[in-house]
Amino acid sequence: MMLEKRRHKRFRLDLIEINGTLDLADNVEIIDISFGGVALKVYRRLNIGKECSFKLEDKRNSIAVKGIVVRCKLSGFEEKYNRERVSIYTAGMRFQDGSADTVADFIRTSISTC
Repeated sequence: MMLEKRRHKRFRLDLIEINGTLDLADNVEIIDISFGGVALKVYRRLNIGKECSFKLEDKRNSIAVKGIVVRCKLSGFEEKYNRERVSIYTAGMRFQDGSADTVADFIRTSISTC
């Protein structure tokens, strides 16, 4: 049995509706989120160590946070409506220090308004 080494609980987005936009990528899907970071599905490779701006939105609120890309790997290919194949990447981003409280408040508010 593997021990969980994460500092923050992860929230899957099948329970809450939070969307994200990233300044480095057009199409972004949040896989899961924690107070310390976010796992993403993106349609382009993100450079590890790159700082980026990330906007989180729910039905009523939005916040902007900064993060650092900590991992990014090719996870597959997807066919678009015009039969064009695009690369799919799974990326992890750690929120900058000082953002944890802001993100935590945003997630709690999103959960309470479901």
